[in-house]
Amino acid sequence: MTVLRIGVVGLGAIAQSVHLPLLSRRWDLFEIAAVADASPSLRASIGEQYGIGPGHRHESLAALLDSESLDAVVLLTSGSHGTDALAAIRQGVPVLCEKPLAYSVREAEELRAAEEAQGRPMLLLGYMKEYDPAVLALGSTLPPAEGVRYVGVEVLHPSGASQLAYANLRPAAGDVPAEALARFRDADRTHLDAALGGEAPDLARRLYANVVLGSLIHDIALVRSLFGPLRTVEAVRHWAPQDDPGSIEVAGTLGSGARFHLNWHYMADYPEYRETVTVHHTEGSAELTFGVPYLLNSPTRLRTVEREGAGVVVRERNDVTEAFETEWEAFHAMVTQKQPPPTGIPEGTTDLRTAQKIMRVLLDGMGMEAAGEVAGA
Repeated sequence: MTVLRIGVVGLGAIAQSVHLPLLSRRWDLFEIAAVADASPSLRASIGEQYGIGPGHRHESLAALLDSESLDAVVLLTSGSHGTDALAAIRQGVPVLCEKPLAYSVREAEELRAAEEAQGRPMLLLGYMKEYDPAVLALGSTLPPAEGVRYVGVEVLHPSGASQLAYANLRPAAGDVPAEALARFRDADRTHLDAALGGEAPDLARRLYANVVLGSLIHDIALVRSLFGPLRTVEAVRHWAPQDDPGSIEVAGTLGSGARFHLNWHYMADYPEYRETVTVHHTEGSAELTFGVPYLLNSPTRLRTVEREGAGVVVRERNDVTEAFETEWEAFHAMVTQKQPPPTGIPEGTTDLRTAQKIMRVLLDGMGMEAAGEVAGA
């Protein structure tokens, strides 16, 4: 099996708790060849921990691409990944990209053109839930689309710090150069202006970047992978801003006509993260229950209810196969065999358009004028 030389860009919480440990675990498929982060202290400490010499620790993706011979990169930085993913793809370097793919459809379309110019799949978007064995099992047992009546998603989201308390992460970096921070802020502002309009208030920008594209996008993608994208977004409500960012409710329809509801609640002191997906169809019901996403090999529960003869059968499935690890295996297949990923740039663009529909309806309900790309979503 070919061992791929990977450059890791962004050394924060998701890198430390998930991706770096998995890359080390899968020594048979990957080698951590270089790292990049704007924080000198993180570059040094993570580099030492994973045996990455000083010459292979870089302050940016650009420096990493200029200095290293790599088979692929993984983008784990915050904010939009459109610009960095575009730079890598144009240099012929495949990308595993954490969400969000981009803030604007314009960025996504540039990525699509760059990938087409390479003539092969170049980006896998990191929606790990679609690799979860419980999700795959549910997908294999669903009736035809017209039999699905209702899909509901509920997310109970405590603080990130409480979810990662077990992980013994490095202290938050306080040494990122001011000019780098300014550069990151300016880039995000430019992409958010394209998506929301230059006059969009701070609340709209935070809800779009941090909630809709920062968390809800996982559920948008999960529903799309199982049932197809949302056909309509009819109502979106935001409340409880005192527990910033509060709660969001989305109501709409799937392509088959089934009703869809999503309830997302940020409650900093809630005891534990929990996400539940409920499906009612003409032959029974199914329920997925996800735990803390950062806790590796924590099983997702699939519970199904169906008729058997004159009785009712309830089945429960738990599988410790790690979805993030299966995602990395799919990325290896994309790089070495040119195998299209379940979610690449086209699917990510579809999800981004759905997110913009949600944002347009949310702004309408809040009495804010939609502008930019969102106005036409």
